[in-house]
Parts: sequence; C-alpha cells; structure tokens
Amino acid sequence: MIGFEFEKALKFLCTYFHESENLKKPTIFHSVRVGTFLWNLGYNEKLQIAWLLHDSLEDTTMTESFIQKEFWSEVLAIVQANTKNINLDKSERNEDIIRRCAEYGKDAIVIKVADVYDNFLFYISEGNILEIERCKKLANLISIHRHTSWNDPIFSKISEIQLYNNA
Repeated sequence: MIGFEFEKALKFLCTYFHESENLKKPTIFHSVRVGTFLWNLGYNEKLQIAWLLHDSLEDTTMTESFIQKEFWSEVLAIVQANTKNINLDKSERNEDIIRRCAEYGKDAIVIKVADVYDNFLFYISEGNILEIERCKKLANLISIHRHTSWNDPIFSKISEIQLYNNA
C-alpha cells in the first residue's frame, strides 16, 4: 500500500475538524492512532480511510456527499454504519450502531472494534471508570452481534476489554 489516499483522508479530516469542548476525547489523535494501527496490521487502504473518517459525520462538517465524491462508496457505507443515529434515544444508540455495523459486514465491525479498543485504552489512561464500563458494554454487544465465522485477529481485543478489571 502506498498511502496517498490515507494522507488525503487525513488532510480532509484535519481541514474539516473543529475542536469542540463537548468532545470526550481528542478526535484527531484517536483517528490517527487507529488508522496507523490498522495500517501496521496490514488492513487495506479503504478500511484505513474508513477508520480515519469514522467519526467525521458526527464530529466534523464533512458531509456524506463529500465522502462519496472523494473516496469509494464502500468507505461512505462503512462510515455511515459507524455513525450514531442521533434521532434515537441515547439508551438505544449503542445497540443500534453495533447492529448496523454487523449488518453491513466484517469491515464495519472491524472499524467498530478498533474504535472501542482505542477508546478503552484512552479511558484507562484517563482513569475514567464510567467510560471504561461503556466500552465493556460495547464489547459485549459486538460479541453478541458479530458473526462467529469472521476470523480476524482484531476480535481478540474484545476479550481483552471484557476481561479488564477496574479494581
């Protein structure tokens, strides 16, 4: 993989992103960490770009039509699957997003696993027990909704999250 599309996606993410006080974590760093993580694990560039942009519809002014125009349709579909439905009650959003990722397929759920795992590591470093517990709940939902035939090393991160002891 050459990485020029990855760089293009990162440039757009930085251009469209506007730091907000209401975000729980630094989104740009989160996106770069996991994009690089997926790169180092050998995931294809479409997945890396979908990762970089996975929060873009929630946290930036980037639009679906922009993502469609600049990148592949598959990237937009994975980003859409990983985007919270703000029309749902907060109590329903986690189940909905995991279900939609699983329905889309392995690529979308791989992105969600990487997302939850990076959030988990960040919240451990911050000592944020409430968010660690939220990550554990998301890991449990992923375990319920993912197809067991999807063999991928990233799924081992789900067990790591589930087995983590806050004490």
